Amino acid sequence: MSKKGFTLIEVLVVTAILAILAGLLFPVFALARNSAYSTACASNLRQLSAATSIYTLDYDDRMVLVSYQPVGVQNSRTDRTWVQLLLPYVRDFRTFVCPSDNGHRTDRDSTFDQDLVPGDSYSAYYTMSQHVDYGYNFQYLSPIYLRAGKADIQPKSTTSARTPSSTVLFVDSVHDRDSAGNPIDGGNWLVVPPCRYYREDVRRPVIDTFNVDRGSSIYTPSTGWELKEQNSSAVYGGAWPWHRGRMNVAMLDGSVRFMNPVQISAGCDLRPEWQGWIKDLNVYLWNLE
Repeated sequence: MSKKGFTLIEVLVVTAILAILAGLLFPVFALARNSAYSTACASNLRQLSAATSIYTLDYDDRMVLVSYQPVGVQNSRTDRTWVQLLLPYVRDFRTFVCPSDNGHRTDRDSTFDQDLVPGDSYSAYYTMSQHVDYGYNFQYLSPIYLRAGKADIQPKSTTSARTPSSTVLFVDSVHDRDSAGNPIDGGNWLVVPPCRYYREDVRRPVIDTFNVDRGSSIYTPSTGWELKEQNSSAVYGGAWPWHRGRMNVAMLDGSVRFMNPVQISAGCDLRPEWQGWIKDLNVYLWNLE
C-alpha cells in the first residue's frame, strides 16, 4: 500500500500562511492587551478618586494630606504618605499599581521599613507607597510650605476648585528610568505641574499660582518638566504615558480622561524650571482657581 504525506512545497505554503496570520494577529492581540491594561488602570483611578472623596468627607472637606506625621512626634516611624492614608479606604494595595507597569519595583516581602509599627499593617507599605503608579497633584491640592526650617502642609478644600471636572487629581507616573529611557522601579507618588506663574498682561504683576507667602518656599521634587532630559523621570514632571503614548488622568470630580503629554499641559508655555507662563487659566488643568 502506498503511503500518503505532505510534499515539501505544501509544508512551506502552510508555514508561510501561518507566519502571515501570526504577523497580522499578534499586533491585534498586543493592541487588545494594551487596551485592557488601560481600562484596568482607569478603573484603579476611579477607585482612588472615590476613596479620596470619602476621605474628604471624614476630614472636613480637606484634600488628602501629601504626608502625615502626628503633632509632636516627628520621626520616620510615624511618617505616612498619602497612599497609606488612602489605603484603608481601598483595602487593596494593587489598586495603586498600573498593569502596564511591568518593570522592577520594590516588593513588600523583600523590604524592611524602618517605620514599621507592630500591629499597624498599613505602615508596612511606606517604601512601596512611594513607588505607586499614580502621582498626586500635591503642589496645588496639598502643598508643603517650608517656613523657618519647618514643614507646614496645607490641604486645600475641595470646594475651592473652580472647575473640579478640569482639575488634575492623579495621573499615571514613573519613578525612574534607565540609560535607555526605559521605566524602572515602578511609578512615583508625586507629580509636578508643567507651569507655575501666571501673568495676564505686562501691565499686571506676576502671580505665583502656588500661593507662597514671602519668606517661605514650597517643597518640590523638581522644578517643572525637564523636556530635554528624555531619559529622566522628570521629563513630564514625573507623569508618564504608560499606554501607547497616553496616560490616564483622574480629575477632582472623579472622572478619568485619556490624554497625551501635550493635552495635559494645555494652557501652559512649557519651558525649563517653570520659566514659561500659564497662558490660559481656563484651559490649564492643574490649579484649583
